[in-house]
This record gives sequence, structure tokens and C-alpha cells, in this order.
Amino acid sequence: MTAPRPVAGYLLDPNALEAVFGSAERARVDTLLTISDDVHATKESLLASPRLAQMEVLIAGWGTPRLTPELLEKMPSLRLVLYSAGSIRPLVTEEFWERDIDLVSAADANNDPVAEYVVANTVLALKGEHRAMTHLRATQTFLPDHTGLGIDERRIGLVGFGSIARKVAERLRRFGHHIGVWDPYLDERDAVGVHRHETLTELFAGSDVVSIHAPWIAGENDQLVGAEALAALPHGATLINTARGALVDEDALVDLLRRRHDLYAILDVTWPEPPPSGSPLYDLENVKLTGHIAGSIGTERRALGRLVVGELERWIDGRPLEHQVTVGAARLRA
Repeated sequence: MTAPRPVAGYLLDPNALEAVFGSAERARVDTLLTISDDVHATKESLLASPRLAQMEVLIAGWGTPRLTPELLEKMPSLRLVLYSAGSIRPLVTEEFWERDIDLVSAADANNDPVAEYVVANTVLALKGEHRAMTHLRATQTFLPDHTGLGIDERRIGLVGFGSIARKVAERLRRFGHHIGVWDPYLDERDAVGVHRHETLTELFAGSDVVSIHAPWIAGENDQLVGAEALAALPHGATLINTARGALVDEDALVDLLRRRHDLYAILDVTWPEPPPSGSPLYDLENVKLTGHIAGSIGTERRALGRLVVGELERWIDGRPLEHQVTVGAARLRA
């Protein structure tokens, strides 16, 4: 006799549902779960579901409200949450972890485009793209001196060494780079192939490109990257931020970029987002703003859906999950 399919529901923004789960992914979910008519965009809609108390699986993603104790109380059968997005920090509470619910995040799939963005911009920065373009526009001549430029055997600094930073390091190693890392939670066993720095200032001072990958924890590490570290950047260095704008003291960064035209900042994220009207970030020639495109966009988002469907299949088969988030990992890096 075939086992009954677990009762499930979707809880995420309708646009995210359409972007992440294509027809093939939705069809596969429908064969694995009892779910097709349980699609919700708000907590209130989910609470009105007649099958709420029987739901064993919740498929979440961008736009999913926090799984509050109130909501969890009404879902006593919940055993698995499949989060088809990145960081789970906005999703879970301490009460969630107390309920022994399996949690899967598609962060690994979401992180690949970020790593590719960082690598692409690192290559362009080391080639001197910004410097060459600025000179060509101003003088209609080629950059006359390439001293200090080139993509091979350079110094790369990574702030934080979680999943994205590790992907960046792996992709950049083919250039023979010296890769430095600042991460207070990094275990010696996980630091193979990189050089650990004791302070951010030391990391910045020894890097041609610094890329920020630390998680932002509001109220704890706001403006983690401050004036001292920024001022330590060597001549011609580039700062890349794809993490969160709140991690950088932007007033200090603007002041530094105004004084030091040799430096370059590539900001995919800012604080706030987008920068307010009149922000000097729009006018500085040594700043590139890319408007939060580093993470999964467009066709890239289907990889998140494929990941969670694969995890759903493993869970139903009783196989180990490959992208499960534990409470310990969530507190450090999620």
C-alpha cells in the first residue's frame, strides 16, 4: 500500500513562488505532497487553511512572514520547512528551534550568483577597468601606465568566511592569489588555504581587493567596517560589498573616497537601500552602485526551487538532508 502524501502548504510572496518554482518543480511537488490548493501569501491566509493543523511540510521563501510561536502553535504536525531563499534569520525564532522541526535553506544555490558577481568584479577591478574607463572618457586616450594592475597573484581580503566567501576563494585560487580572511568564528580546521588576520585593519591594509561577506546582526555589528579599517586600504585598492550596507560606516567611506581617488568601491548593497536622493554615492566617480543584483535574479532563481525539491525528495525517502540548517549554524552564519 502506498503511504499517504504529507499534507503541505506554500507560504511566500506570489511573485517569488512563480520565479523560484517552474512548472517542472511545481509538478514534482504535487506528486510528493498534498498541497496543490494550499498556496498562501500571508500568515492570515495560512491560518484560515482548513488543513493547517495537519500540515507537515511548509514551503517558504521570499516574503514569508516570521514563524512566530502563535503560528507554530496552530501547526502541531509541522515537521519540515523548506526555505527557498537565503538567510533564515528573518524566518525563525527561538521557539522554532525548540520544536525540533527540520529546516532546509536554499542559501547554497542563492550564494553561487553572489560568488560569481564578486569574482567578476574582482577581475575587472584588478584589471583597472574603472581607472581605464575614467581616463579614456576624460582624455580620449588609453591609460598610459598599467603599473599595479593585473589579475594574477594579487592580495584578496574576505570579511567573513561563510559559504559565499568560501565559494569566492575557491574560484579565485586559479589566479594564484594570496587570500586573507577576518572571521572571529573561523575554526583553524576550516582555514586551509587562507591566511587568518587578527583585525579588520590588518586585513584591509594587506589587500588589493576586500570583499565583505559577514552576516549583519542588527544592533550587534552595525558599521563593522569603520573608518580605521577603510583608511588602511592600500593605494589602488577596491572594496566590494554584497552583504549588507549596514555593515559599513558609509559616512566614513564617502569621506575617504572623496579624498582618495585611487580607491574604488563596488556597492551592491547600501544603507538604506537604495541610497536616498542626494546621496553622494550617486555622484562619486570612484563608486559603482549595482542595485542589489548580486543574489539570485531572473533565471538564476530556479536553482533555488530545484534545490528544495531535491531536499524534499530526500526527506520523504528518509535520506540525510544536504542543506539542513542547524541552530548552531544559524546563529553563526545564516
